Amino acid sequence: MAEEGLATFGAWVVERELGRGSMGVVYAVFDRGSGERRALKTLRSDGPQPSAEALALFEREVRICTELRHPHLVRLDGSGHTGAVHWLVMELCEGGSLMDLVRTGGPLPAARAVPLVVDVLDGLTYAHEVRGAVHRDIKPQNILLGPGTESTAASRPVAKIADFGLAKAYATAGLSGLTATGSVSGTPAFMPRAQLVNYKYAQPHVDVWATAATLYFLLTGHTPRDFPVGRDPWLTVTTTAAVPVGERGVPLPDRLERVLDRALRDGPEPEFRTADAFKKALQAT
Repeated sequence: MAEEGLATFGAWVVERELGRGSMGVVYAVFDRGSGERRALKTLRSDGPQPSAEALALFEREVRICTELRHPHLVRLDGSGHTGAVHWLVMELCEGGSLMDLVRTGGPLPAARAVPLVVDVLDGLTYAHEVRGAVHRDIKPQNILLGPGTESTAASRPVAKIADFGLAKAYATAGLSGLTATGSVSGTPAFMPRAQLVNYKYAQPHVDVWATAATLYFLLTGHTPRDFPVGRDPWLTVTTTAAVPVGERGVPLPDRLERVLDRALRDGPEPEFRTADAFKKALQAT
């Protein structure tokens, strides 16, 4: 039985807030009948109703996530609306995010960081090759930690990709009308130059670069590029190269350094066009 005064969304009762971002607020919730626990994300609105664009993006996230079923993607369990508030219900990952992990305990050793990133690359391979979806906002905040499984090792958590709010089908990228010409969303610290230059038509390799940037952060506590205070971060993305990981003062295996530096080049052709190619290169380090 839900306690009086607790916010509810359909059958879901709010336990606590987990986080908030530009697209909405995420809560830990439980089902008042079964007691099952989930995460619930509401669509942020600055007025009495969400904008038509925000609602279209939200509906696209629901549509894409409904089709995505993989051990390294956060599972969508349903969606609905309560009055003007639109929401979706996802599996609850109690381990927090990769960003939480680094902020709490500092950079990770390679033996711990690389398997987590391999999880991410497995999830991306499925999203890209099986479902034709590119995420466009891979970053430590959007990688959540769930319990280990028999196929991974119960002793370590598994990484799961969350927040497909910016995702779209890359085969038809630019045809949806949801990304206006000249507009960019996402996180510059984990965005390749190619995505900024051609955001509307982003291809899977932009997620590979962002995953490499996430690994760089896990290992060093730094983003690949330095972002000077007061400088336009988008200008930094377009004009500044990634700092070689060896210059961050963290001892790493030489082969891992070379693979990571190759993955973070911002040339006209990506070093690793697919998530699977980057995964195999990491596994060989």
